[in-house]
Amino acid sequence: MADHQNQRNPELFRDTVDFEYQLSQYRKRISNILESFTDAFFEVDREWKVTYWNKEAERLMLMPRSEVIGKNLWDVYADAVPLKFFTEYHKAVDENVSVRFEEYFPPRGIWVEVAAFPSGNGLSVYFKDITANKKSLETLQDERRKYRDLFNLSPVPQWVYDFDNLQFLDVNEAAISHYGYTRGEFLSMTIKDIRLKSDIPALEEMLCTKVAVGYFSKNSVKHQKKNGEIISVNVEGNTVYFEGKNARLVMAIDRTAEIQAKQAQENSLKRFDIVSKATSDAIWDLDMVTGEMLWNQGIRGIFGHEKTSYTEKWWQEHVHPEDLDKILWKTKSLIENHKTRLNAEYRFRCADGSYRFVLDRAFILFNVDGLPVRIIGSMQDVTERVSDLNAIKDQNRRLQEISWIQSHKVRSPLAKILGLVSLMKLSKNDLSALNELIPMVASSAEELDAVLKEIVEKTERK
Repeated sequence: MADHQNQRNPELFRDTVDFEYQLSQYRKRISNILESFTDAFFEVDREWKVTYWNKEAERLMLMPRSEVIGKNLWDVYADAVPLKFFTEYHKAVDENVSVRFEEYFPPRGIWVEVAAFPSGNGLSVYFKDITANKKSLETLQDERRKYRDLFNLSPVPQWVYDFDNLQFLDVNEAAISHYGYTRGEFLSMTIKDIRLKSDIPALEEMLCTKVAVGYFSKNSVKHQKKNGEIISVNVEGNTVYFEGKNARLVMAIDRTAEIQAKQAQENSLKRFDIVSKATSDAIWDLDMVTGEMLWNQGIRGIFGHEKTSYTEKWWQEHVHPEDLDKILWKTKSLIENHKTRLNAEYRFRCADGSYRFVLDRAFILFNVDGLPVRIIGSMQDVTERVSDLNAIKDQNRRLQEISWIQSHKVRSPLAKILGLVSLMKLSKNDLSALNELIPMVASSAEELDAVLKEIVEKTERK
């Protein structure tokens, strides 16, 4: 019947064929366009049956179109029902609005960016894999967190300022605490506001000559806190790109206490030098932390050593080996018992290798934790005194020997002589007996003479 009608109306037949052909070509072109998309694309009808599934969707979801077209989307992807995919797609259909969102799809382990909009009798969906971008973003966020942690948790004051207008862009907690300004106050200021007014010209010159984009700089300057206190700081700066601006990251190390301590030490050393010049003793100052041992000119004048700065090890090497253990033990004992006074006599080696006897009187300084940090001592040359004492000891020893000789050796020949004299008195009429006694008297006399000579020698010996 249709053929008969077409024969009766050939123009209508040609129009129908042309329409179907054009529709086929149109659909083909649309398919070619959809297949050429770099994004994955699919369509569903109002019953959520998949009507189209491009090749990128096949690749990305590892799902051939033959296994999904004509099937209910939520039956195929039941894992997506608890996720944004289900709620957002229904929102687009129910409210006839476009939606755009990001969601993680666990079965594939990927993040996807989705754009969906109502079309015809269903929903058209574009989506693409953004996992790499997500990881890069997470890495960037991690780095930012690390920067924030390093920046804010640093105990050293730090800030970032705009390279062009010198405005503070960021400050850490240490800077806020140390300088006394709030974060808001800092961010309303420039780096000139924490400098002394008299130093501004020098700051401007330094910014022009020593501070440049891409270069590290280090300077010693003075800053002023909110309370007016002036501090000496070492500032170290480097170029950073901060919130789209060329900026400088600065670390400010407060050296005020260190400089004051150094000045106090220099003053102390000056006083030490004045005292040293007023005494003939060898004055020494031992830093028990560093082991450095400073001496006054007495180390040169008494012992002939040229330098005035040595180490504790050097001192130990110049104490007589027979005296060293005794001195070290005594010092250790005093420290363990937190005693501060040290008195010791020992022999100390001169530059020429000889030894001199010294009396060393020292004072031990402890810190708040009870640890020894410094010993200051005065070494007096007592060689002559020791020599005199040794001479007296030697003399006493000789006197004791003489006394012993007198009480023992002298008495023996003397007793003999006295005995022989008594016999001679009794035998004065017996010539032969006297002749026998006289040699014996002479022998005893010689023995006594030898003893007396020995006494004289010991008396004259030095």
